[in-house]
Amino acid sequence: MENTEEKEVRVIAIKLPFDLNERILSFPFLHAVSEYYPKADIHLITPKKEVEVLNLLPFKAYYHLFNEDDIKTILDVHPYTANASIYNVDIFVSLTNSFPDACLGLGLRAKKRVGFSDDWKTIVLTHKVKRPIGHHVVEDYMCLLDLMTGKPHDNKLKVHARPLLPMLEDKSPYIAINLSPLRGIDIEDEWIELISHFEGKKIVLFASEDQDKVKILMENFVKRLSPKNVYEVFYYKDWIELGRMLSFSNGVITYSGACAALSAYVGTNTLILFDNEDPQRSGPFYFLSEVSIMGVNNPNLVNSSAVKTIKDRTTFNMTEVYIKAMEFFKI
Repeated sequence: MENTEEKEVRVIAIKLPFDLNERILSFPFLHAVSEYYPKADIHLITPKKEVEVLNLLPFKAYYHLFNEDDIKTILDVHPYTANASIYNVDIFVSLTNSFPDACLGLGLRAKKRVGFSDDWKTIVLTHKVKRPIGHHVVEDYMCLLDLMTGKPHDNKLKVHARPLLPMLEDKSPYIAINLSPLRGIDIEDEWIELISHFEGKKIVLFASEDQDKVKILMENFVKRLSPKNVYEVFYYKDWIELGRMLSFSNGVITYSGACAALSAYVGTNTLILFDNEDPQRSGPFYFLSEVSIMGVNNPNLVNSSAVKTIKDRTTFNMTEVYIKAMEFFKI
């Protein structure tokens, strides 16, 4: 039976993080809000950069864009909220630690203002909680959901992107490998080592960063690959196209970050190499797909003796990565 609060809440405004990985990791929270308040209009205050990724959400929401420098101080709050066209806000939620972000709730005249408490934010928030220490970032957001609803969240929640259409014309099975991050003038040799272990596979190569830079580096890289496989280079215009390609792959190999979160959200088994981030804090979580993590949680799979001055990160034993991929992707 619909509870009283669900009937009363009609407009919810949520300030999303600027970082793309954290934005995608907020999707389980957004799903839960949409399900708990099915009749509410949800307004997402979101960075303009890569805003298209929000179109993967399977429910309707209104987007209010800002550029990186638009909401830097409390002096920016009134001009932004005055022009945001968000009215009669019942609940405002800030998913960040920013004081100006928390002040957006005041500017929108929200009845309930929810966020993490510290310093001056306690003055402008009506409902606040200390950000948990040592928890996953998604659990941080879920603490705010508990505060909004007054009920514990479903810790077995599993979410998925809306249904997507294939991106590639050739429908044969493939593995997708993200060659990012691109740190020098060449794509790193360890990817060649990994790919050399595969045989008779279709491998889609891409890099989740500036596509113009990727195009410059990719041609020479492909020439150096083993002829034992079929290769397709994938360039994309936006993160929807990238999501469509990932969602139909047999598996994705990628370093940690936004691409890993995107791959898990669109439902693809994702093998993630964590070189210096903590998967217990920033790995994909509450997503429907299977995720396998190497590096931080599997120190034996890391070649720690390798020394390369070009990169300040762990160097992986790509033979072990290949073995794990074959097992995980069942290929």
